[in-house]
Amino acid sequence: MKKNNSSPTVDYPTLDGIPVSIRNDYLFKKIFGSEDSKSAVAHLIHLTTGIRKEDVIDLTISDPHLPFRNIRDKRGILDIHIKLKDGKRVNIEMQNHWHPFYPERAIYYWSFMYQETSLAGNSYNRLSKCIGIHLSNETFRLNEKLQSTYTIREEDGSILSDVLELHFFDLTRLPEETKDLLQSEISELERWLLFIRTNSQAVRNVLSEGDELMSECNEKVKSVFYTPSEREIYIREHIAEMDHYSIMQEKFESGKMEGMEEGRVEGREETTIKIARALLQNGVDMEIVQKSTGLDREQLETLE
Repeated sequence: MKKNNSSPTVDYPTLDGIPVSIRNDYLFKKIFGSEDSKSAVAHLIHLTTGIRKEDVIDLTISDPHLPFRNIRDKRGILDIHIKLKDGKRVNIEMQNHWHPFYPERAIYYWSFMYQETSLAGNSYNRLSKCIGIHLSNETFRLNEKLQSTYTIREEDGSILSDVLELHFFDLTRLPEETKDLLQSEISELERWLLFIRTNSQAVRNVLSEGDELMSECNEKVKSVFYTPSEREIYIREHIAEMDHYSIMQEKFESGKMEGMEEGRVEGREETTIKIARALLQNGVDMEIVQKSTGLDREQLETLE
């Protein structure tokens, strides 16, 4: 990727001291979750999974709305659900803060997608493949790679079924956003991941030069600087996510969620129950706890 010396070098100001990032709930869904975002979503799916663009061009976004969510909702995890024309399902998530049970959560959400591909009375061979794309802005704890792909395989490497496919992208593994890097040849996937990761509008301007689709996305980002209502939404989303993250950190530090990491060795079920009990005791809505832990409502009612 070659860039000329006319690339912008002056960054846009922050919004009340808050850097502007596509990883913000509002901006992420504005760019990848609205009805006019289908080309960008199809391109991102193509770059991250290898699926041909023509196979996803007719996708429909299951929930294109941009709702506000209260402090008890799943802040820090931004997701977009997509249906492909051949029946496959894709879920794209932006995970801003890593937590120990995120891999389990990714599998749990995949199972919901998988069940949704079935109609009553259909045989098992009518179930469709489901793909999860997870973008993490904190270190992926299972390895040190930029991209990790998981499927269902036997120990010798032979595949049991192709219905499950999970892609994890560790944005912290991307190189530093220097001028030399932006003027060098990097892959198109790396350019898009940098575009999503960066807090710098100047970097986004450079990355989008000569790329019509990325330039369109970049214009959507810039709109938050010009429109008072969009600035307010962006700031409120940022503050809500930070409040949620601070609360969760405080619970870790106070020991109220003790045993989450150790639970990987001590046993998943026991740890999950401890987590659920702690969340309920701290006022987290039962529906949110149910979705996060996989426990059913009867189990949760015995913990209150």
